Amino acid sequence: MSDKINYIGYSQGGGTFLMMNSERPEYNDKIGVGILLEPATRLTYTRSQLFRLILDYYRANLPYLYQVGTYEALPLGGTEQEIAAFVCKDYVLADTVCRKFLSLIDSFHPGSIEAETIRVLMGHFPAGTSVKNMAYYGQALNVDVFQKFDYGPSRNLQMYGTAQPPTFNLSAVTVPVVVIHGRNDFMTSPADVDWVTSHLPNVLENYYVVHPLSNHFDVPFSQFTARYILPKIKQYLEMFS
Repeated sequence: MSDKINYIGYSQGGGTFLMMNSERPEYNDKIGVGILLEPATRLTYTRSQLFRLILDYYRANLPYLYQVGTYEALPLGGTEQEIAAFVCKDYVLADTVCRKFLSLIDSFHPGSIEAETIRVLMGHFPAGTSVKNMAYYGQALNVDVFQKFDYGPSRNLQMYGTAQPPTFNLSAVTVPVVVIHGRNDFMTSPADVDWVTSHLPNVLENYYVVHPLSNHFDVPFSQFTARYILPKIKQYLEMFS
């Protein structure tokens, strides 16, 4: 039996894995394989205009949000989530209006996510994160590197010793990594995923999902995940078990 764990990270979970192993290289020896699904690192080529608009709002307004005591973005039970849950509990609206809304955040993949899944999803989505986290990904839209949080030149000097936030040292991520992503992902663009993959020293496979319309939301919610994604995950879990 291996004394290492295997890691599966989706979206931010993939990016956080790379941060951890970059900043704390000793964790590389504790992990058998890292399976990263649509990892979110830099977002330079994000194609979703609504996603860009939301993230840019938090990036530009973070100081003002702090001033008025707002620290959580899009919380579960918040106005936006309650409206979404109310509208999307209707099957017809879930299959039309709510499906269209999801395609504005990501790309359109007809028939991939079942209407019943959308009904359940919108009862729990969005579920909240910090405004700083949203601002960080707003920052990631506007740079071509994978870097730490930008506090501004003065605070950066205090935090990091440099006026600009340092980049994560991806060469320190020596753990074996498998990257899985879709060509139609409008949130973590293939160009950005390929970029970060090219900077990792121990990539076992950079796997594009076979279906050409596979996108970001398909990973957790598509009815086709068992066909297109799980066999690849199973392959590497068995290899490193």
